[in-house]
Amino acid sequence: MDCVNGASLAQLPDEMFKFVLQQASTPECAGRLGHLTLRGRHPISTPHYVAPTSRGVIPHLSQDNLQKHTNISAVYVPLEDFIEKSNANAPLYSTPVQNGESPLRQYIGLPDRYLSIFGLRRVPNIPCPAHNTNSSVAISTSVGFRFLDVEQYHEAIRRLKADISTSIPDLISTETASAKRIEKSVDRTHAWLRDFVESTEEEEGLPFFAAIPPHETQLLSLYLSDLKDEYNPHISGLCVYSPSTVVGLPEALREIPIICLNDPSSPQAVLAAIIAGVDFLTVPFVTRSSEHGIALSFTFPGSLDTPNQPLGIDLWSTTHATDLSPLSPRCTCYTCTRHHRAYVHHLLQANEMLAWTLLQIHNFSVIDAFFSAVRQSMQKQTFEDDTRTFSRAYESELPERTGQGPRVRGYQMKSVGRGEPKKNPKAYGKLDDQVEKLAESESGVATPDGDANDIETHGLAKKVE
Repeated sequence: MDCVNGASLAQLPDEMFKFVLQQASTPECAGRLGHLTLRGRHPISTPHYVAPTSRGVIPHLSQDNLQKHTNISAVYVPLEDFIEKSNANAPLYSTPVQNGESPLRQYIGLPDRYLSIFGLRRVPNIPCPAHNTNSSVAISTSVGFRFLDVEQYHEAIRRLKADISTSIPDLISTETASAKRIEKSVDRTHAWLRDFVESTEEEEGLPFFAAIPPHETQLLSLYLSDLKDEYNPHISGLCVYSPSTVVGLPEALREIPIICLNDPSSPQAVLAAIIAGVDFLTVPFVTRSSEHGIALSFTFPGSLDTPNQPLGIDLWSTTHATDLSPLSPRCTCYTCTRHHRAYVHHLLQANEMLAWTLLQIHNFSVIDAFFSAVRQSMQKQTFEDDTRTFSRAYESELPERTGQGPRVRGYQMKSVGRGEPKKNPKAYGKLDDQVEKLAESESGVATPDGDANDIETHGLAKKVE
């Protein structure tokens, strides 16, 4: 792929999908500047983030707020969110469309400006107790764990027509695995990619990213060799599940865009992924911070005048009960320009859904500014130094949650079986206070059975002579 400067982007041919490297990596840093264009979508400068969705929407953001108050460019949509007992009968497939529209985009109501990236499992995914087979993958649905045939996923790619689709990797859910299991993981991933490529007509031509399981490069050598030599004409990019995978990729595979579908724990982990050469990566910690009542407050590269600053502010803390300052200094998002910490603190204490909406708007604004500053730093060729400054300027982990977030949905975490504790606290008690109030109302006070002396006794009035 040719490396061009920004001035020549306007002369690019009108291709459906194009990724151009504007600034190549260096021996010290594999991070690079790029520009991705897809016909009908807003162009995206890389490195950039991808917002994971839940049931087709970004949590806590309605479509109007998404468009008016955020600058999100790309979303990740997993098939796992839409199928339950039967893949064939999923309502997703019966969406009425016309003129070659994407049923996926129509079903979730995704505006045209956003890039849709389609995969099988959620990010972060829930480990399934069952193991994958040679022809099926274990998934977690809203009605429990089940198997999905690999061919059914391939059919979903063809029918749903997402902007970018990813192949299936055979991911290992356990922390340790035998050499034989890892070998099987690579072979299955290889075979599933081959099956899709061989069954796809050339004219279908939607961008397709090849998945690479997170194993050591030497164990992936045969698969990577075939990606480079045999499947390169059929793939538009790569989908990895660990930034470390990118480090060992052959040079021929590093010229195409790379998406990383993982769960970085902090902005420092995001920077490490960018240094490794990732172009797009998911950032679940943004939504997680919002749900924990954390307002992100970091900027890139930060200042060494105030080292070890917290990455976010815990708005559950009572210290913010009367604080009329914005969530983050100098932030220009909708939340910070119209509301203050005391208001969001009150909303959290009252369990108002608006609290998480306002936090989500703010936190995505912070991550947007973060990536924009990263790209500017790379353009000025100060990225390595700025990354070291950021590491010293901020704590290495996000603040711990101290309050109760929104109610957990059943498909968000793995069930451990019988006798497990409830995921959510009880929403209602026994209404003892209401019973007491009812008894008091029937005690004769302020009723036909009471008189003026009873009212005076209860302190509800004072007799005047």
